[in-house]
Amino acid sequence: MPPRFHQWVQGVERDIQEDYDRLHTAAQAWDKIQQAGHGGESTWARMLEEWLPPDYEVGLRKYLIPEVGDDTFETDLVIFRPSYPKALRKREEVLGGGIAAAFSIKLTLDAAGIRDGFERARDIRRGQAMLVGTPRREMLGSFPIGILAHSHDWKADGSTPLENVARNCLDSDIEVCAHPRETVDLICVADLATWTTFRVPYFPPAAAVHTPGISATQVREGYAISSIVGTDPTGTPSPVASFLANLMARLSYDDPTIAPMANSYNAMGSQGRGAGLQRMWELADVFSPEVLQRLSSRGMQGAGDPWGTVL
Repeated sequence: MPPRFHQWVQGVERDIQEDYDRLHTAAQAWDKIQQAGHGGESTWARMLEEWLPPDYEVGLRKYLIPEVGDDTFETDLVIFRPSYPKALRKREEVLGGGIAAAFSIKLTLDAAGIRDGFERARDIRRGQAMLVGTPRREMLGSFPIGILAHSHDWKADGSTPLENVARNCLDSDIEVCAHPRETVDLICVADLATWTTFRVPYFPPAAAVHTPGISATQVREGYAISSIVGTDPTGTPSPVASFLANLMARLSYDDPTIAPMANSYNAMGSQGRGAGLQRMWELADVFSPEVLQRLSSRGMQGAGDPWGTVL
């Protein structure tokens, strides 16, 4: 029997599916498309407000003010940090320092929706000041960015939706993102699976010898990887349970009060396990000189260390 938490979340997924059926029908009418889209955003907002700690409020259809450059970036849903002032949460424009996470919402995810989500993540990242000092700070942005969808577009006989999402994610990552921090962090398709981007800061030259497609520089100096890992639906919890567990793990990096709940979810296997497609990076393209100097001695730490694997 799955842990009780997983059973509870299955009820959430049934609610999301019922909303999808209703909103998908409404979206067939041309004058109801925007209304259906807003309905989809409200579904995810309601779920997050009920399942995140109470200090983490949700805002819809906000414009993120950049720290670098002049362009503001529209995002469908933001989660506010508890420290963000109440008066500022009501404004259409929000400051990046007050955001704990940001998501693009799709009623039905397709290849164009994946590409759009990656482009939004890249643009938001490039508008934020770069953090330096540890691999965790340099490989991640200030807050996680993701894509949330009720369902997907690959339902014809013979379709392979898991493979299609994974391939489109890797293609979008390669074509759009010039640094591991620019990629999407979390993708949840409520009736399919959850994908989480893992980043490993350092593999030594000895590992490069056995890695196909490696460059001469990576053989000489080592390399970093980013991997968009999808949960295995046959052996891991429900997509929404996995999404919540991974989101809580990521939020705990900046908020130690969340760590006990994140650890509890992980102990129940809620983060999920699966396989992913990897992208290899030359170290000098990823890290500051200060971090590069210490990678060979510190860059193979465990996942809980700021110098180790990050998600």
